[in-house]
Amino acid sequence: MGIFMAQTADPSESPVFQPQTWLDMLEAVRAKRDTFSAKTLQVILDGIEHVAMARLEPSCPFRLTAAHAAVFEKLQRAYNNGGLLKSVGVLYLSEFHLPGVALKHLELAGQFAPNDNEIEQLQRNATAALGRQLGAKEAAAAPANQGIQQKPDVSKVVFRTTTKLHRVDTGMQLNAATGELERRQEARRKTQALAGFNTQMLRDFTRAFAQIQGMIETARFTDAFTALADVVRSGAPTEDAQICYAQLGLAAFEHNRLADALAAYLKMREMAPQSVEGWYNCGLVYHKMGMADEALDCYEEAARLDPGNPRTWCNLASIWFDRSDYVEAEKMSRRALELRPDYPRALDNLAATLSAMDRLPEAAEICQQAIRIQPNLHSAWFKLGVIKFQQEQFVPAMEAFHLTGDNPDFFPYVLYYLCMIDARRGRIEDAIQKLGDARAADPENDLEPLALKEIGALCTKLEHHQAAADAYGQICTIHPEDVSAWLAKGMSHYHLNEFEEARQAYVRVSEIEPENPVSWHNLGTLAAELGRDEEARDCFQREAELVPDDPKAWHDLANAWQRLGNEAEAAQAFDRADSLIRSTTRKTSDLSAAMSIVRRLNLGDRVLKTGK
Repeated sequence: MGIFMAQTADPSESPVFQPQTWLDMLEAVRAKRDTFSAKTLQVILDGIEHVAMARLEPSCPFRLTAAHAAVFEKLQRAYNNGGLLKSVGVLYLSEFHLPGVALKHLELAGQFAPNDNEIEQLQRNATAALGRQLGAKEAAAAPANQGIQQKPDVSKVVFRTTTKLHRVDTGMQLNAATGELERRQEARRKTQALAGFNTQMLRDFTRAFAQIQGMIETARFTDAFTALADVVRSGAPTEDAQICYAQLGLAAFEHNRLADALAAYLKMREMAPQSVEGWYNCGLVYHKMGMADEALDCYEEAARLDPGNPRTWCNLASIWFDRSDYVEAEKMSRRALELRPDYPRALDNLAATLSAMDRLPEAAEICQQAIRIQPNLHSAWFKLGVIKFQQEQFVPAMEAFHLTGDNPDFFPYVLYYLCMIDARRGRIEDAIQKLGDARAADPENDLEPLALKEIGALCTKLEHHQAAADAYGQICTIHPEDVSAWLAKGMSHYHLNEFEEARQAYVRVSEIEPENPVSWHNLGTLAAELGRDEEARDCFQREAELVPDDPKAWHDLANAWQRLGNEAEAAQAFDRADSLIRSTTRKTSDLSAAMSIVRRLNLGDRVLKTGK
């Protein structure tokens, strides 16, 4: 079957609305290793699949027409055409009511036609429409609750991705600072003579600097440093030498020669201690090198010298975020926004900070504000997805993750989150499939243990205890100190009647956290189950020492003493449990709390605990 086919009588049956048509084209360009065209066709294919799914809904808001088919047939013949991608994006926005798909097409159109100012406004319109649509979905869809009591700790993930993105644009910031120096030097040459230098001297220095620039361009950094030092000793203009050091630092940075880059910027700062660029550029390189204290000192001095530069305050926010001082990070981000309210990276910074402080509604609003300014800001879409996930608003989360695109900084993280969403929704096969995809993309991602925990929790809920034990066992291999994984692994083995494996898991918890009462309770419970009454007594005794106000611990200890035939010790332990229950009843007006304790005691000593 050929790629291009004649239009049928019913426009909705046209091959251009069949996902397989575009999939065939995508596979053809992939076979040619044409990654550029493959990216375009993947976006188009995703859109066609959205159209196909929408048409299955009884409330589908559109009907495909011959005019629609004609536009898509043109796109099929010239899919790398910015004008056609823009036209299709407008269709998705205004007629198909799929603003998320529209944004993807408009983003591509903007890459093909960067001078088309109308595209930017269309992106803003699509972003606003998507916000309204997500709000409606959010209100209509109750969050799926799979009984998972603890939300994943995603603050470290937000930290890593935020920091990564901040450091990615270090080169751009260094380049901008170098360009600013060069512009000032050019203006100085036009407005005033270089006092103290005759024409021949200037020619000699110009020739020397040209030779040094040749060394820089060919990455001969050692030679460039030596030649620059000689030129400076010869009395070359300080401003020219500064610019040359800035160019040397930038080139070294781009070659990942960070030590050389830092040496160049330190020399530049030494020549002009009051130069903002010297301090600022040193801060950027220190930050890239992970030397947070040194970076902080440099940024603070740059802010003192030029308090009106929002980029410096934004980078200070990054440093404080790295150090987990979220109060200071918020203050720095807001200072940057006071100077430049439409600064997307400062908004992105602030959103990450608020998210880490668990101020999720505020963080979501800041993400949306950043997206309204820069609709293709992938980091803001990603953070919005994380926030919606934390709020268990899975439909908006998936939409936001989808709009991070194929950005390599986020792609593996998105796959892990989609895996966790499937697990929360009870879709075990889909979750396992996405876990495999995520591992293929990044097998050492921070989110892998969290995804495994979600799968393990779902397997436990479905009573697939062997699968749950396997999932938790993988976490224990990745993070041998993860107490919650060992506890859950022990519980899974207990349900499988694999008592020795369960016991080994709880022993491991007692080794990692000797003061954790849960491990001693569960070891005591297992010992009692196996008739090891002395071992059970010792474990419950340890639990009672660790949580002396827990009547359940004393009740279990009393039962253990009783099974050993020591009625006196048993009576004392029973009295202690009863006293604690009466004390609790007197202290609280909520009788349900006391009744809960009584119900726990009535269950006897065959109850395992899963957490503190």
